[in-house]
Amino acid sequence: MKLPDLRKLRYVVGVARSGSFTAAGNLLGITQSALTKSVAEVEHLLDMNLFERLPRGVQLTEAGRVFVDRAERLLADAGEMMIGLEEINSLQRGHLSIGVAPAAFVTFLENTVSSFAHVYPGIQIHVRAGTIDEMAQLLINGQIDLCVGAVNYLEAWSELDISQIAKLQYFFIGCKGHPAGDKPSAQELLAYPLILPATGLSTEVQLARAYQAAGLSPRPPHYVCDHLPLITRIISATEAITPLVTFTKPNSRFRESFTVFEDVVELDSLSLGFATSKRARQSSPAASAFRDIFGKFLNEEEPVFV
Repeated sequence: MKLPDLRKLRYVVGVARSGSFTAAGNLLGITQSALTKSVAEVEHLLDMNLFERLPRGVQLTEAGRVFVDRAERLLADAGEMMIGLEEINSLQRGHLSIGVAPAAFVTFLENTVSSFAHVYPGIQIHVRAGTIDEMAQLLINGQIDLCVGAVNYLEAWSELDISQIAKLQYFFIGCKGHPAGDKPSAQELLAYPLILPATGLSTEVQLARAYQAAGLSPRPPHYVCDHLPLITRIISATEAITPLVTFTKPNSRFRESFTVFEDVVELDSLSLGFATSKRARQSSPAASAFRDIFGKFLNEEEPVFV
């Protein structure tokens, strides 16, 4: 059995509440003849009478009482649904799930996530970090709304739409007053112990080429750690070095704490971007708002260990 549309359900409920077609027509803003025709169409569709026509007005049949009771609930649910959708569209409530790949890139989101949470307190935020493979699969399966990650690696998935945000700058750091000096050669710098995160990019492959180009044998990292505060403590306490990426050249505050080695070791250029699934016809309102806020902090984020 085909169900009547919501407009006609509203007409039937209006007649039931008003007790007459004339009063219901005035309330609903429809002519009595048009209202009578719509109700008759519903009764024909259901193959039952919903109203008893009386000399003055109408009253519900037994079937009509059951029908109107359910129709009122359907209309109430539909109204709540529309209010909910409007609240989501206007960012009064909703959910935003963000993937980050590699995990170290979470640092790039600190200002954006906190600002977004302040501006849109009704939006639930879920940030998930992991490898490129993990986040790409979650995005394709619809388990996250967007991924912030390394464009160079996300491009391997044809199922994703990717937009570049900015080019990233590579450089190395060591402790303040590092024995390599201010302008070492690649061979001199790479002779020192290396720190790399466990869940970073495939920087090891690029570094292996850099070791070979410098006439050195490739070596594994001396320290493996994902916790940024701990990495900086190791840097300050040892002669170890580590590569970082950021949107701009390291600032003066950063140079006060570390020795910065720029343009010493040549690594492949890297870009940061947003990825969404091609299955999604358009970004959610929350995802679009997040992207807008992210753009305001491009030059303010701290360097990231990769």
